[in-house]
Amino acid sequence: MSLEIPGKMRALVEDQSGKTASIQEVALPELEENDILVKVAYVAQNPTDWKHASIPGLSVPGAIIGCDFSGTVVTIPSICPNPNKLQVGDKIAGMVHGGKFPTKGSFAQYLRVPSDTCWKVPESVGLRDAPVYGVGFITAAGVLYRRQKHEYPPAKIEGDHWYLVYGGSTAVGMFAVQLAKLAGYKVIATASPKNFDLVKSYGADEVVDYKDADHASSEIKRITNNTLSIGLDTISEKGSFGIALNGFSDDKSLGGEQRKLSALLQADEKTQLLAKEKSVTVETILAYTFMGISFEFFPGMTLPVIPGDRDWFNNFHTRIADIITKHNIKPNPVKESGGLDDILDGFELQKSGKVSGTKLVYRIE
Repeated sequence: MSLEIPGKMRALVEDQSGKTASIQEVALPELEENDILVKVAYVAQNPTDWKHASIPGLSVPGAIIGCDFSGTVVTIPSICPNPNKLQVGDKIAGMVHGGKFPTKGSFAQYLRVPSDTCWKVPESVGLRDAPVYGVGFITAAGVLYRRQKHEYPPAKIEGDHWYLVYGGSTAVGMFAVQLAKLAGYKVIATASPKNFDLVKSYGADEVVDYKDADHASSEIKRITNNTLSIGLDTISEKGSFGIALNGFSDDKSLGGEQRKLSALLQADEKTQLLAKEKSVTVETILAYTFMGISFEFFPGMTLPVIPGDRDWFNNFHTRIADIITKHNIKPNPVKESGGLDDILDGFELQKSGKVSGTKLVYRIE
């Protein structure tokens, strides 16, 4: 079943140089067995998007850029398993692995997406805010519920424990603060002073300025009474690992197997040595692995399928709408910034550090 659709579409496509992207007219993506076709309404921008467009080797020529989307289902092939019983006309949202494959990016008028990795958008959320619950939300949820093995709400941890969110004003950070609070933690976050009130409005109990590394670590220890044993580093560079790890409790038995710092980038050798000294497991999370497909992240660096990730990803999509609506999970502050033709300008803003505490969203339809 489908609605009338054109044969071509406009999309933000990686150029042959592999160093930039441009708006091009391309054929609509061909659907595979489990795919549906979506008419894109809104997309949200992540740092990974401009990086895929700009860093040689991260993307491939001809790939469509973009991960987060919302839109309307326009085609459901008869062979599609459609486990979530989607219908043409349904308003849905989700994330895809943009910038790596010719037909999978979201910064386009139409998008192919697996029928089991999207969620129906409640009216209370709406199509404009829905794509904000993409890479950032999935990453934060993947940390709490997959890698760190917390139970889904309404379950809460026992006892009085702190959770560190390094980079509380990032897209991932604002979601992580909320999910950690939902899990029963007191949350301490880092941010620049201009974003203290923002991070607290998302539920953080305490916020620390990260700019003085030694002071930041000592403040984390003081506030948590030297009991911190778990957290997430959403920055994972420029000294963030050191500040986070040095904020962990001196009692190396606290946390047990869950004495863990999740991170969005790989830790270097210096960080690994510090983590070993602190008896902390540093574990990298990359939301793309949840899609259950092996891929070449950089030339010569292939990431394998992680058993269980895709099953978790599918299952989590059946829960997203309920978690958001029943537990009032707020989106990042949204700044609507034009349409498809304006995305490259948004890339430049983010590359130059001019996007802070907000999520750039573009209307495509």
